[in-house]
Amino acid sequence: MDSIILRVRAPIMNRIVQILVPAVCFAILAGAGMAANAQFKEVGPPPFSQTVARQKIGTLLESVDSSDRQQTIDTLTGLLVWYRDILDEELISGWKKDERARLTPLLDALADARVASAIVEFSWRQQREATFNLTYAPIFGTLMLRFPDSAKPFLDDLLGPAAPELSQPEAETVCRILLDMPEIGTWKQNALQILPHYRKTAENLLVQDLHGSDQEKSYRAQLWLADLKSDAGGAASGGNPRRAAGNRTSVAVAPRYGSDPASERALPTSAPARAPLSAPPAPSSPLPYDGPKSGTLECSGGPIPQNAEYVFRNLPPAKIHLDYDAAKWDARLAPGEGQTQRLILRNKSSGPQKRCVVRWSVIP
Repeated sequence: MDSIILRVRAPIMNRIVQILVPAVCFAILAGAGMAANAQFKEVGPPPFSQTVARQKIGTLLESVDSSDRQQTIDTLTGLLVWYRDILDEELISGWKKDERARLTPLLDALADARVASAIVEFSWRQQREATFNLTYAPIFGTLMLRFPDSAKPFLDDLLGPAAPELSQPEAETVCRILLDMPEIGTWKQNALQILPHYRKTAENLLVQDLHGSDQEKSYRAQLWLADLKSDAGGAASGGNPRRAAGNRTSVAVAPRYGSDPASERALPTSAPARAPLSAPPAPSSPLPYDGPKSGTLECSGGPIPQNAEYVFRNLPPAKIHLDYDAAKWDARLAPGEGQTQRLILRNKSSGPQKRCVVRWSVIP
């Protein structure tokens, strides 16, 4: 039986509740034979002046800690309808004033495109030495993924005619962001052009992942080491082993063993601990595959909510292309049972998706 594991942020949950409560009430009244009209909550006047709101928001951001973080997020979320601009300004100001450690856990729930662009631009171009380190790599990656325009200064510089000279912490952060990005849009293509300029740093990070406790990340490290070995030269000259057209993305997948495709829903894993550095091992040779050469995978069951994930299991044990709608789905691959692969789709659209289709074909 399929199961859904939701990861819904507070602002989204509030909107869901506001929509569902009137609908449920209507259904109850209709079932009892009573007439009812859908009711929508009207937004009243602002509860505070702009000056008072700024003071309250600033105080909440300055005093937040792990014990009351969710309460702070909920309170600020409730104020967004009136004071979005003020919250944006306070988040950006706090980041620039070195309040980053306290603000970072709030950004996933509260940041918008304006905040993301300001934080990435400031950190990358104005205070790179102070802010662009591995501590903040996850939030930089999250902001760039959710708000693609925020990545523009970062990618423009790294894909320019001359690769920027970076300190070791800066190079590690750049490589970590690129290595951890899901294979959607042009991120993989961009990474294959950028990472060869910082090859040693990238390989050191991949070796740590390879020997870490996270099986999924270890598997991805094997794929990356193979990609950098075989495709780095082509990437540096503009080659791209993956194909993309419009909003559909075609992904090349390394060989694994498996049987007939099946599907279920699942939750992503966490990052591994750091491991000692060593020379990267040579990728193992794939075993021959004599199964089906192509197929189509379709989600079954009810609608897949925003941010929920759907897993296809037992993908064919061969190097394959995956074709899917990258405008609605994030996709990543992970080891499966035996020597199979799992394809994990995350609904990144603004609402539930009733249908998802992935076409796969074996690469000769």
